[in-house]
Amino acid sequence: MQDAISDWLIGLDPGFYLVLWAGLLILLLVCLFVGFRTLARARIIAHTPTAKLRSAAQGFNEIEGTGRVIDDHPLYSPLTFTPCLWFDMKIERLESSGKNRNWVTVERRASDALLRIDDGTGEAFVDPDHARVIPHSSRRWRERASATDWSSTSSLGFGGKPYRYTERLLLPEHPLYVLGWLETRGHRNDGVSERDVIERRRRELLQEWKHDPAARERFDLDGDGEISPREWDWAMRLARAQARKELSEADGSRVSGSNTVHLLHRPRGGEPFIISGLPQESLIRRKTHKAGAFISAALLLFVIWLVAQGIRAPF
Repeated sequence: MQDAISDWLIGLDPGFYLVLWAGLLILLLVCLFVGFRTLARARIIAHTPTAKLRSAAQGFNEIEGTGRVIDDHPLYSPLTFTPCLWFDMKIERLESSGKNRNWVTVERRASDALLRIDDGTGEAFVDPDHARVIPHSSRRWRERASATDWSSTSSLGFGGKPYRYTERLLLPEHPLYVLGWLETRGHRNDGVSERDVIERRRRELLQEWKHDPAARERFDLDGDGEISPREWDWAMRLARAQARKELSEADGSRVSGSNTVHLLHRPRGGEPFIISGLPQESLIRRKTHKAGAFISAALLLFVIWLVAQGIRAPF
C-alpha cells in the first residue's frame, strides 16, 4: 500500500502535484483557523459572566432567560406554519443531468423580526440580524411535488421533481441564551462622555453666575467687590459639583422611567453574536468538540503533507 502511494506521488505531473500540494496547505490553514476561532468562542462563552437585565452594564453581555413573542403575536414558519420567534427555511430541488444529480436551492429565507428575552428581572428585545442562531428545532424532509397538486407546505410545488425542505426554528416559551451587545434606550447615549457633559454644564453655570449680581455677591467672600483667584476657584468647584449632581439626577430619571427599553444586537467590535436554544453548558461542549475536530483534522493534514514532502519535493 505504501509503495503504491509512493509510486503514485512520484508519477504525478509536476504541475498537478504543485496544485495538490498548495491545496493541502490551504485546507490545513483553514482547519486551523476555524478550529482555533471556534475554541476562542467557546472560551468567551465560558468566561463571560451571566448578567441580569435589571443591573446589566451597557456593552457586551450574556443573558439567559425565556424567549417570548412580542405583543402576544408570534411569527409563523412559512413551511409548517408553526408559531415561532425566528425561522430559517430552505427549499431545494433535485436536478439531474446524465449521471450527475445535485440539489439546487430554490428559495432561502430567514426571519429578521425582533424577538424578546425575559430573564426574570427584566426584558430585552433581540435583533437577530447577523446573529449565529442555534435553533430549538431543526427538521429536514423530502416531498415529491406533482405537476397538478401544489404542495401544502410551500408555494413552490410545481414541476413534479423531488424537493427537499429544511426548517430551523426558535420556539416561544423555551429557554434562550443570548451573547451580544446590550444597549438601553432611554440612557444618555449620545456618544458624549460624562466628563465632557459635566465640563460643558460647568462653563454654562459660570457664565450664568458671572452676569448674576446675587451670585457674584455670594462668591465675593471678602466683600471687596472683586472676585479673587481663590474665590474664582471656589466658584469653579461649586459649578462642577452642581453639574455632576444635575447629570446624576437626569440619568436616574431616564433609567427609572417607563420608556427605558433594552436592546440586544450585534456587537460593533467583532465580538461573537449568538442566539441559542441550547443551554450555555451544551453550547460550550458543542463548540469545544467542533474545535477539537478541526484541529485534529489540521494535524492529520500536516502529517500527510510531511509524508508527501518526504517522498517528493513540491518542485
